[in-house]
Amino acid sequence: MSNLLKKVIGVDVGAKFLTVSFNDDSNQNQVQNIENNQRSILAFLKKISREDYCFVIEATGNYSSRLLHLSLSKGFESSLINCMSVKHFSRMKNIIIKTDAEDAKLIKLYGEMFRPEIYVPKSIQIEHLDQEIKLLNDLEEEKRRYAVKLKALRYNPHLNPNTEKHYEKRLKQLEKEVQEVELRLPQLQDEEFKEIKNLIQSVSGIGEKTSLQLITATSGFKNFDSAKSLVKYFGLAPRIYQSGKKSYSPGKCRTSKTHIRGMLYVCSWTAMKHNIPCKELYLRLLAKGKPKKVALIAVCNKLLRICFGVVKNKIAYQQDYQKNLKILT
Repeated sequence: MSNLLKKVIGVDVGAKFLTVSFNDDSNQNQVQNIENNQRSILAFLKKISREDYCFVIEATGNYSSRLLHLSLSKGFESSLINCMSVKHFSRMKNIIIKTDAEDAKLIKLYGEMFRPEIYVPKSIQIEHLDQEIKLLNDLEEEKRRYAVKLKALRYNPHLNPNTEKHYEKRLKQLEKEVQEVELRLPQLQDEEFKEIKNLIQSVSGIGEKTSLQLITATSGFKNFDSAKSLVKYFGLAPRIYQSGKKSYSPGKCRTSKTHIRGMLYVCSWTAMKHNIPCKELYLRLLAKGKPKKVALIAVCNKLLRICFGVVKNKIAYQQDYQKNLKILT
């Protein structure tokens, strides 16, 4: 049966319970609470037919992943929707009630009206690598936090040696754990993954950590058909507001992936010095009177577009590619 003809099951996700809303065989709306564990989810999936129903699930990270992957493994068509999309949809419908049951009904209605794309799961290798990278980010963040605290503590004229020793011991332990995770990362990379990583790292300004983050966040850029959608996904697309004679840009669309956006911003510092197209873009924007931060965000946008191009065309980055192309033509 076509996805357009299937009944939608809207799912509001919580840590302990899943609230589902769907129409039964007599077309009466049903709302149920299901425990967010494998046994309860599988029991619910047995009661419904994958030929008649599809899932629209609120994206809440790990809490929604169990239902998402179990439903996909049983042959159901499942979609993930951003919680902000549901929030704006509720405003459009002038809904002022906020309960789990009402949210599940709202998600069902959203799915019936817009029929979001079916979710394409990441490979197990990408999932494992993504978890390792998140662990590495957490360890490095904790290490920075302890280092700052120790630095501030040493300004105290009455420093307790035992306290200082504890901080130093904790920092050494965190450094050891960071090195262990970094040693595990290459073991999770197959030949295809290494090829994509090398293509991204051929772009001047992009390092190994940023390339790994980009690959795991996008499944090797397989989830995107255009550079424009990729830039928007990472929150680096400029916004335009125009009404009558009034027109201005409220800034970039900060949609998601704050950590990767921050890493790209750091990469832009190197790119605007050593990457010729990025440097030209940066200087051109400064000449127009744009602030330096705005110019650097534009460089981030440019870097993402270049990464998308080299991966999709499977050609390593060449700074003088356009110049050589003009000579050949």
